Amino acid sequence: MNKMTSRERMIAAIHRENVDRVPICPPFQGYWALGVAEVPVKTSIENPILAAEAQVSVTKRCQFDAIETMWDWLTVVEALGCEVKIPEVGSIPTWGHIINDQESLNKLEIPDPAKDYRIKSAMETTRLLINKLAKEKFLYMTMVSPFTLVGELRGVETLMMDTILEPAFVTDMLKFASKTVSTYCEHLMTTEVDGIILCDPTASGSLVSKDDFNRFSQPYIKECGQVVKRNGGYLLTHICGDTSDRLESVVDIGAHVFSLDYQVNLEFASKAVGDRQTLLGNVKPPQTLFSGTPKDVEDESRECIRMTGGKAFILGAGCDIAPGTPIENVEVWKSIV
Repeated sequence: MNKMTSRERMIAAIHRENVDRVPICPPFQGYWALGVAEVPVKTSIENPILAAEAQVSVTKRCQFDAIETMWDWLTVVEALGCEVKIPEVGSIPTWGHIINDQESLNKLEIPDPAKDYRIKSAMETTRLLINKLAKEKFLYMTMVSPFTLVGELRGVETLMMDTILEPAFVTDMLKFASKTVSTYCEHLMTTEVDGIILCDPTASGSLVSKDDFNRFSQPYIKECGQVVKRNGGYLLTHICGDTSDRLESVVDIGAHVFSLDYQVNLEFASKAVGDRQTLLGNVKPPQTLFSGTPKDVEDESRECIRMTGGKAFILGAGCDIAPGTPIENVEVWKSIV
């Protein structure tokens, strides 16, 4: 087989076709790359050039086949009115919640993403990365899913109680969140990125049951994902925790790629999903990538490839590459595929 470009390799894997080697996709490298380049998060928002340069640098060194061009996946939270605290490194946390009752929900309006200063920055960073990498790399943007967005607006613990005591209210919040996320996805797809990865960590198998996932998470990811696909993009999804008991529901979302948390046994998932969906994962980010040695990463990565047979499979981490992860551990991937 002739040598493929990174983008060709990713697209072939997505379509479950033969590849010249297993593709490498972090899948969440953005904040880690800023740390490697010593670019504070606030600076990366103010200066998209520095943000883009940080991503290009690690991509070249680690020879990723795909990267996220937008990693500020919770930007809509601030746009809706929540207080946030921008840290030096890592994802921007929500500092205060704004949905207290039905009345406060009814007062919320869907923000215009074109006026969201963090989205403006992410779009410019994406434009710079497209100009630099689009012909050779598979590029995608990271966005929050509706259930996790509701958790940020309402508070995760309160939301968990709501699913038991006030499920109708949860549905109302989710309808609003889904419209909001869909609006943002529509805007993001005006770029020339290959797709969007929708992340739903609050729908983790560690937090919600399979039944609650099917009721409160899956339909809304699916709805937003249809916006991505309707606009010609590839849809990727990531759900934290052990999702082994709900893989059928995950497949039904219709995403092209499912990024598995490291808690899912990759061999089990590969057999359960079969030839219906490409899997991405799932080297342990904290234990192996962050705390392990290059040899640890190599051994676990080879085991991931063995468990899937390298078919319809993309090698990467089981969640975010944590800031502070040694780059020597991450660049091991390029030497084993």
